[in-house]
Amino acid sequence: MIDVLIIGNGPAGLASAITLRQQGASVMAVHRPADANRFRAGESLAPSARYSLTELDVWEEFLDDGHEPCYGNASCWGDDRLYFNDFIQSPSGQGWYVGRPAFESMLTRKAASLGVPFHETDRSFRLHRKNNSWKYSGEHLKINAAMVIDASGRNSWLSRQLGIRRIRRDEQVAVISILGATDPLNNQQSLIEAVSDGWWYVSDIGEGKTARIFFTDPDLHDRNSWLDPSYWRNKSMQTKFVRHRLPVNRYKEIVPLQYTSAGSHHLEHYAGEGWLAAGDAACSLDPLSSHGIAFALRSGIDAAMAAKDHLEGISSAGNDYHEKIELAFRLYNEQRTGFYQRETRWKDNPFWIRRHEEQLMEVGEKQR
Repeated sequence: MIDVLIIGNGPAGLASAITLRQQGASVMAVHRPADANRFRAGESLAPSARYSLTELDVWEEFLDDGHEPCYGNASCWGDDRLYFNDFIQSPSGQGWYVGRPAFESMLTRKAASLGVPFHETDRSFRLHRKNNSWKYSGEHLKINAAMVIDASGRNSWLSRQLGIRRIRRDEQVAVISILGATDPLNNQQSLIEAVSDGWWYVSDIGEGKTARIFFTDPDLHDRNSWLDPSYWRNKSMQTKFVRHRLPVNRYKEIVPLQYTSAGSHHLEHYAGEGWLAAGDAACSLDPLSSHGIAFALRSGIDAAMAAKDHLEGISSAGNDYHEKIELAFRLYNEQRTGFYQRETRWKDNPFWIRRHEEQLMEVGEKQR
């Protein structure tokens, strides 16, 4: 019998594993094989994440990995002008553009150094609860665990098996282009630009490469256009600022287009009998917030501490964790909806109507 079984080896699962080992608990992490087609780009880490990295005792290792600094962002949002938000105003200092493979490798090394075993498996494993413990049965491994932390990402594997409802706030998707240049422009601020059917995000990702990401709703574009790189390139040329940040005579697309879910959704419950959910498995945040990785780390640490408290007989640990994540998502969602509400130039366009209506529904729910 181990104390905690962790499903997933992303930032949330690794943060849970590290924290539990720091607390002396026995842990095992099970995860799917690495996906060769998995693609992440343009991800940033908020300045406040340094506190979580310090708790995990990887702050110096993080700095040594040399992630590109992010000194703030420029945004054209709610106005035709460009506004600048400089992180110099933040008490936590600068942010970073995170190279996800190197970042997760750092956390994995830390977990392994603390004695966390990793077990790679496929979708065929089974997990069920019996006699106040969890029975895991997969290829080449059978194990019992007192607690389970679901850190399986947006898939929310355990939560789905348990029938926990996932509440979707929107259907937003991201269209990701990676551009390269032999003589790239030197920018250490990300760029956000709202347009009639979504918004653009541009950031440098190192080695002369830049991520250009368009966030929109899938039904707002013709099906045939989704596979046409020239369609998205032409759309970027219709912008006011993105087209100047990435001039076509300097930048070229260097990898095929990628698409991913980028909506905002969350579980109905974040904890239950013998289990907790962390990271994207609990709440998937709109990339507009720039808090996805930071939330994964924080919730992973908090889930680990709640699991440890539960193991020590504190019966309220799961409910306390649920309330903490519920508050965090509520505050995030208020910030998110407020930010979308600021954009009124295209208030009659479907993308913006949906996000403004969402805020009105939330206000109505609060009044009731």
